[in-house]
Amino acid sequence: MSNDCWNKIGVEGDRSCEQLKTVIHCRNCPVYSAAGRSLLEREAPPEYVNEWTEILAKTPPVSSKAQVNGAIVSSVETVSVMIFMLGGEWLAVPVGLLQEVTDPCIIHTLPHRNSELFMGLVNIRGEILMCVSLSHLLDLEDKANSSDSVSSLAAKRMIVVGSQENHWVFIVDEVCGIHRFPLRELQNTPVVISKATEAYTKGVIRWQGHKVNYLDSDLLFSTLNKRIL
Repeated sequence: MSNDCWNKIGVEGDRSCEQLKTVIHCRNCPVYSAAGRSLLEREAPPEYVNEWTEILAKTPPVSSKAQVNGAIVSSVETVSVMIFMLGGEWLAVPVGLLQEVTDPCIIHTLPHRNSELFMGLVNIRGEILMCVSLSHLLDLEDKANSSDSVSSLAAKRMIVVGSQENHWVFIVDEVCGIHRFPLRELQNTPVVISKATEAYTKGVIRWQGHKVNYLDSDLLFSTLNKRIL
């Protein structure tokens, strides 16, 4: 890589870069972001493509059956989700809606517009987005709000989710990672959590011995649009 300035004058170098006064860390710098995109967008080597073509060709599809409207149909559909913790609950959203996971940043309140649901505006890499309290919407106990300490906020993460122009920012307690599961493993929602959470849950999946509530993102975004926009 020709311009790896973060290894020379950035946080991995002698920290002499003038931009650090503004961006704090190289990961917030446009140069660093552009370098990352160039790595992801580069063409794959021919041998890499050939290798994975052979692997996928030898992998037989896992056939399964699911019941849809009383009929038994074949299904090989899998779903990838991002799992996170909030208010003591394990939750998941489709990974296709995940735009970014970042450290908490300043939330700018708006006069006469802030509420328990709408927290304010945040600046995510130069884009102004609306930050909402998912714990309030789902009626989950926000344990960190009782302490209100800087350390508790630093332990959290902000996630940006949405599609096209419809983006929202949530504060979560912990991001646990990406999980893929067959759609047939999606279980009905048990009545063990608050009614609000149950209403926004498509079903329950199991992950590392935990029950994870798979959220209905369409209903979630529709509610936010109606109540905030």
